[in-house]
Amino acid sequence: MSANARLVFDIAGQVFAIGSDRPMDTIRLAAAYRAFFSTRSPDVVVEAFYDGLPRISLRDEDKVFDSEVTWSLYQTGEQNIFVLKGPTYDPNPYRLAIFDKYYRRGEIHWYIPDPDQMVDGLLPGPLEFPLFEVLMVCLLGQDKGLMVHACGVDDDGRGYLFTGNSTHGKTTMARLWEGRARILNDDRIIVRRYDGRLWMYSTPWHGEYPVVSPDPVPLDRIFFLRHAPDNDLRSREGVAASSTLLARCFPPFWDRQGMAFTLDFCAQVIAETPCYELGFVPEADVVDFVRCVK
Repeated sequence: MSANARLVFDIAGQVFAIGSDRPMDTIRLAAAYRAFFSTRSPDVVVEAFYDGLPRISLRDEDKVFDSEVTWSLYQTGEQNIFVLKGPTYDPNPYRLAIFDKYYRRGEIHWYIPDPDQMVDGLLPGPLEFPLFEVLMVCLLGQDKGLMVHACGVDDDGRGYLFTGNSTHGKTTMARLWEGRARILNDDRIIVRRYDGRLWMYSTPWHGEYPVVSPDPVPLDRIFFLRHAPDNDLRSREGVAASSTLLARCFPPFWDRQGMAFTLDFCAQVIAETPCYELGFVPEADVVDFVRCVK
């Protein structure tokens, strides 16, 4: 790869090509992304610029979402504009991302006032957190799928989705399955339908367990995690299961049609996949306990 070549990633079947006005070997790339390199034609093309922020007029009435922490989204006609802020640069934005209506083409502009903010002399990645994940949520909301706060495990072709919020045990579960099955990811899993079947896909956005595996696996079981004094299992279905899954996913709150799709897709996933609430003790025997589920 030449210094100015685009980086191309295939994440859950969505292919992203990222170019820049700077040589690519001067830009920081998290190790997990290397598992997702691709030679496929891109669905999304992004160009990054590191020469400061363009002058752009943003109106309060165009703001459709504000995380109240790091990012906001404005929609103006045919454009989606992400404004990113952080405590280091507060109160001014340090990054603007301008995309077309369907998030297929975009420009990302960085303001880096102090070279000391660079790590090992490298510029930050164009889609550095949280932008890449938010962009993926926007794309998935276009009738494509769902990103879930979950650990994904491929147990000899059986895909187990262990969903949970922080402290529920996703990384613990990944470590318990290590060496016994293939770990897709311990924190962000995408569920999509392909060829009439639901599949689990990994992402580069992992938690404390640093190993990711990009190859998908058919979704076989969903387990809603909780810590317990003993391993126990309770079947879950219908609205209760669907609402629990929704609470552990990343829905596009700012997109009316995207939310309608997400709600319907959650219901489809629950209707087609056996679901359980899994109380577990963080010991190796939970692996055989899960394997015995019929």
